[in-house]
Amino acid sequence: MSAIKNELLNDLSQQELDEMYIRQVNDELEYQQWLESDDYINMINAELEATKPIYSEIDVHCALKYATEQISIDPSEVGKEVYDALFIEKTNEYLNRQNEL
Repeated sequence: MSAIKNELLNDLSQQELDEMYIRQVNDELEYQQWLESDDYINMINAELEATKPIYSEIDVHCALKYATEQISIDPSEVGKEVYDALFIEKTNEYLNRQNEL
């Protein structure tokens, strides 16, 4: 590691090395200030909010149960693609009704 470090830093003057060090310290200070800022807290809160599930497990369970009860056609009669589309439509129908409440 020191061979690489020497190779990279040998051509630099003391002033250039000092400037690099000062830049690094300033960057670290700015980063630390950002971590303690309201902007950082707001960003983290927004990320956490985005990961919250829209529907609870019971909502999803009820939606799937509703879909199976609403479709009276056998999958072999209409084909898998059509049956899947109906199933998705009925599941969304139930969940959209939950959003309206």
